[in-house]
Amino acid sequence: MNPQLEAMGLLDSSDTYGNYVASENIRGKLPATYSKAVSLVAATERNESAHGECGTKQIVGNCADVYNVVTVLTAPPKNNGAYTLRPNIDDDVKDLITFDDIDFSRLPSKSYLQGTDADGLEAIRQRWSHSTEVLSVRGYDGSLYSEGGRAFRASLLVPDYGGGVAKVWHDDLMKLFSSDNTLEEKKPALAAMLVYGKDLFHAMYDGSTRTRNWGSGAGQSLGKFPTAVFFAAMMKDTFYADVLSKTSTTLLGYDDLRGPHELDQVNIGKNGPIWGDYPDDMSETDIGAYWASALKSQCFDGATGSCNPNVGKKTSRDPYGYIDGPPNNPGTSYMSVSLGPMRSMVATMFLLPKMCDIVNYQPLVEYVDRVHKDGIKASDDPCAPPDPRESVSGCDAYRGGDGCRYYGVTWGPDPSNPGMCITNGAGQNGRFPDRDGDRLNPGYPSSQVEDNWERIRGSQPTCLSANLPMPPNTINVQQTN
Repeated sequence: MNPQLEAMGLLDSSDTYGNYVASENIRGKLPATYSKAVSLVAATERNESAHGECGTKQIVGNCADVYNVVTVLTAPPKNNGAYTLRPNIDDDVKDLITFDDIDFSRLPSKSYLQGTDADGLEAIRQRWSHSTEVLSVRGYDGSLYSEGGRAFRASLLVPDYGGGVAKVWHDDLMKLFSSDNTLEEKKPALAAMLVYGKDLFHAMYDGSTRTRNWGSGAGQSLGKFPTAVFFAAMMKDTFYADVLSKTSTTLLGYDDLRGPHELDQVNIGKNGPIWGDYPDDMSETDIGAYWASALKSQCFDGATGSCNPNVGKKTSRDPYGYIDGPPNNPGTSYMSVSLGPMRSMVATMFLLPKMCDIVNYQPLVEYVDRVHKDGIKASDDPCAPPDPRESVSGCDAYRGGDGCRYYGVTWGPDPSNPGMCITNGAGQNGRFPDRDGDRLNPGYPSSQVEDNWERIRGSQPTCLSANLPMPPNTINVQQTN
C-alpha cells in the first residue's frame, strides 16, 4: 500500500536489498477496509525458470516482472473516472488529473515520424501502465537499492538497465509524436506515459521539505528526468513545471549523485561543455583517481603499454575542464552509453519546446550539438599526459602519489598551483590529442531520433519556446491573374 522507496513490502524477503519491510506486505491482510484514498500495488516476481534469470548477478533470484495498481478512493471521480489519469502510487495525497487538465495542443504531430497500429498503441499503454521507476531513484540521503534499482524494473516489459529504459521510452514517445495516428487513438497510450512520469514526480517531491535524488553516474539513471518533464510540459497547471524548472539550478551531483543524469554529466568546461561525472569541485582523492585511471589504462599520448580503456573508473570528468572524460580514454565507455538518451532528450525538447523551458539547461543542447558535429573534445589541452617512465604497477596516484617517481613533477596536479595540472613539456600536446574530433556512436539511441535528427534539431540556437519564430503581425495577400 502506497509503497515508499525506503520501506516497501513488494517481492519477497529472499533478498531485501535494504528496503524490504515485512509489515508493508499486505498479502495476508486482505480483504481490508480503508478510510482514505490508497494505492494497492502488486508486483509479479520474475519466474526465472520460465523467463530467464534477472538481469545481473546482484539481482538474480529476486526481481519484478510486472506491476498492477488499484487505487481505492473515498468517492468516484468525475465521469466515474473515464477521463481520469491513475493517481500517483506512493503518496498519501492522491492527485486526480483528468484529460481536461492536459494541454493536448502542445503534443507534436509530425508527418516525418512513424506512428504505429492499434496493437502497437496498446503495447505502449500496457508497457507504461504496468511499469514504475519510483523504486529506482535515490533516497533522501542518496541511498540506492538493488544495483541502480534494477530489481524493481518491470523486466517483462522494459530492460532492467536505465539506459535501456530510456531508449524504449523515447522510441514510444516518437511514435506518439507522429501524425499517423489520431489524438483519440493515442490517448490511452499517452495517459500511461504521463502517469509514469507523474509517479516519478511524486516520488521525488513527496510534499515534505526534502526531495529524493534523480541519481547519476555511469548509465543507471538515464531516462528518469525526461518522463517527469514530459508530464509537466503537458499539464495546464504550471505547478509541476515550476518545480522541475529549478532542477538545473541545483546540480549538486557529486556528493549524493543528485542528478538528473542527463544534466549532471554535462559540465561547464573551459571551452564549452564537456562530459563526465562530478559537477561539483573534486577532492584531492577524486583528482588522484582520475590520474590513476589515466595511467593504468595506458591510452594517453606517449604511453608505452597496451591501451585498455576498461581499467579503473570510467565515468569521471576532466578535473581541469579542458577535455571530455573518462580519464581512461575520452569518448569511451559511459560517454557513448549516455549519448543516445541525451540526444533523444534534446530531440524531445526541440519537438516540445515547453520541455526545453522546464529543463532550462542550454549546455546540454550545446554538448549534443558539438559531439554530433565535431566529435570528441580532446584538443586545446594544456595538461601534460602521464609520464611514460612512471611505473604502472608501482605508482598509486589515487593515494596521493605513493610509489610514484614523476607524479606531481612531470604530470598530474601542479603542487605549486592548486586546482591546475602540470602543463605540457617540450613536444607534448595534451593528454589524448589523437582522440580529438573522433566520432562517437551513441549507445541506446532512438532510431527515429537518429534518422530524423537534422530535421528535428533545425537551425535555431536553442529550443526555448521564446526562441521560436513568431508569426507576422500582418499578412499581405496579393491577387494574381
